[in-house]
Amino acid sequence: MLKCRWLRAVLPTLATLCLAGPITISTSAAVLSIGHRGNSLFAPENTLAAFEACQGLADLVELDGHVTSDGVIVVLHDSTVDRTTEGSGAVSGKTLAQIKALDAGSWFSPEFTGQKIPTLEEAITNILGYATPLIERKAGSAALYVDELRRLGAVSKVVVQAFDWPFLAAVRALEPDIRLGALGSGTLTATTLTNIINSGANMVAWEKSSVTPSMLNLVRSAGLQMYVWTVDGAGVQTFIDMGVDGIISNDPGLVKRLQDTTPDSTTDLGAGLVAHWRMDDGLTHLFNVIVGDSAGTNHATLSRTDGKSHWDTGAMAKFDGCVHVDGTNASVSVANTGALDINTNGLTLSTWVRLERLPSQLGTAYGAIYDSTTDCYVFYLDRSNKELRFKVTDAAGHAARPGIPEAALVTNQWIHIVGTYAGQVGPASGQATIYLNGQPRDVHTGNDNTSPVGLTGNVKPGQHAGIGREGAAGGSYFTGYVDDFAIWNRALNPAEVQKLYQEGQLGSGLADLLRKPSALLQIVNVGLGSKPGELIILFQNEGPWQSFRLLHTAALGEPFEPMENVFPTALGGGLYQFTCELPDEAPAGLFQIDGR
Repeated sequence: MLKCRWLRAVLPTLATLCLAGPITISTSAAVLSIGHRGNSLFAPENTLAAFEACQGLADLVELDGHVTSDGVIVVLHDSTVDRTTEGSGAVSGKTLAQIKALDAGSWFSPEFTGQKIPTLEEAITNILGYATPLIERKAGSAALYVDELRRLGAVSKVVVQAFDWPFLAAVRALEPDIRLGALGSGTLTATTLTNIINSGANMVAWEKSSVTPSMLNLVRSAGLQMYVWTVDGAGVQTFIDMGVDGIISNDPGLVKRLQDTTPDSTTDLGAGLVAHWRMDDGLTHLFNVIVGDSAGTNHATLSRTDGKSHWDTGAMAKFDGCVHVDGTNASVSVANTGALDINTNGLTLSTWVRLERLPSQLGTAYGAIYDSTTDCYVFYLDRSNKELRFKVTDAAGHAARPGIPEAALVTNQWIHIVGTYAGQVGPASGQATIYLNGQPRDVHTGNDNTSPVGLTGNVKPGQHAGIGREGAAGGSYFTGYVDDFAIWNRALNPAEVQKLYQEGQLGSGLADLLRKPSALLQIVNVGLGSKPGELIILFQNEGPWQSFRLLHTAALGEPFEPMENVFPTALGGGLYQFTCELPDEAPAGLFQIDGR
């Protein structure tokens, strides 16, 4: 039997509607982030601009050394100046003054006009303020490098690497305190490793296509560290998972971000949430045509022509309910609203989908999961490229289309896809990423037509989208199940994306993760009914929600579970009443009311 005294003690918790909560994932990065020729995806390689762009993103900054005709070590990858400056000819045939007269930035982007080829001294002096220089010797004697490092007082502050292992041995003989790395590619045998050890190297830096877990174990068994070069995009995650010691990348920020799971109490999944279609509208009425937006007022419309409901629940749904679209018979029309004109240069799309066909099995060129004819921000299947793609277009018309290859997709199983757009990852570059089941699968930097620059503006406005077809009047029909679709006006970070997937696999949708107190749902009164064990909860809804669940847990810290066959009665004016009976074995506990 319920006691009124118990009810009064617990009632304050009933007034809490949980909508959003902080991200609390924690570990620290274990794999070193190493900027290849600086942050060279976003700034001209081997310039001070590229090195400075590594601040806060790279643990080491890799650079290359050549020697001028007057004996000065300068930082340039190629043996000639042709590719990265307006000049021509060999570095070794030019004086330092001639090298310094060249522009090493405008080839990359006008924003970098005037960047110069730095000397080794300039590079080391700049980098030591925020990272460790990793110097690859391209030309020059061991004595020249050792003398320069001694002059700069940097002997113990840098790492020197080379493909020329006898060069490393010569450096070690002259100055044992310089840390050394042996560069290589192809098969690494025990004999090869012995030669590396004999060179005095402390580290092995190997080309990515040959690096395997067994190679990593072999190198580690010799007491050496293992770096891998040059890794960009989704491949970064592969080597993070493998557990190498360092990843040399043109995008060191990505290496850092994919490991950045430090708790941030200022960030929660509700921040920047523009729309959230839970796809639970069929739970209250199987022929409901309104697809409610639980995060705002961007309510969509389910259209159908075959007389079927197209709402699914239970085993077919990822969470409580979902929609089954077949563009020729059923699709969801999402009208353009001010909120859906994102008006920022950050964006995230997240949804769970259950494919019925792979891209190559489509009867049309495209399959519109969430799509429009204007392609402002969309998910779609691409038959010719055999990919599931995320496309984002900015107001300047710049676009990127990262994709998940068909080989990674499955049919008749729920998968989680996320597309993010960050327009401020570099001085002149935006970046679009697509994730599958919490992991990045493809990353595009800049406008696809001018990569790696462009795609920095606000998201293109004016989209009238659809789920199952390209808006209300478009084609490219998609057939499959869609659940828990959300849009943010910011780019979620990898930890947030992973949390969405991991919690989803445990049965928690976005609404379950968006838990914070709200004054928009107020408990008016709680009392005992006329029957033994009967509980009556009266509450006021001042928010956008159209349906509600009563959740219960028997003990603090235990998960809340929906109470079955308990539905609210609408009393008018936003006032609702739950009437329920608690079983004798659970006469106490905590309640939550979930607005949907």
